[in-house]
Amino acid sequence: MLKPRIKTVLPAIAGAALLASAAALAHGGATGIVKERMDLMGSIGKQMKVIVPMMKGKSDFDPDSYAAAARRISGHGGASMTRLFPEGSLEKPSEARPEIWKDWTEFSRLAEELGVAGAELARAAASTTQADDLAQPFARVAKTCRDCHQAFRVKK
Repeated sequence: MLKPRIKTVLPAIAGAALLASAAALAHGGATGIVKERMDLMGSIGKQMKVIVPMMKGKSDFDPDSYAAAARRISGHGGASMTRLFPEGSLEKPSEARPEIWKDWTEFSRLAEELGVAGAELARAAASTTQADDLAQPFARVAKTCRDCHQAFRVKK
């Protein structure tokens, strides 16, 4: 049976898994800056595929690989992400919405939040032996991804 803290984070886990899967399918035909940012998002998705099975209890918890994945996610936040969104870069197959540039402050805040939340998750993973201890910092990362995608990504 899942521990109570894990039960509260299951919606975030499901959302993170869905986001990771969608990222892998979207790269066909991308070039230039659009390809670079799709690759960055794909890399985040790949790291979530390391973390999510541990959170679900479908794979053994490995604090080192979990922390490494969280550090990679963190490294893709902030300026590493925002630099890949020059104004108006909506060439197909981009999934970016024009709202990014209309609300650059919020988009930048979420990109920065991803970096901070990912770093917090990495620190927490390095100091525990149980995935269920990571429910709250994991949920923060997953919520940041979800919020950004809901506001700034083309709906599928």
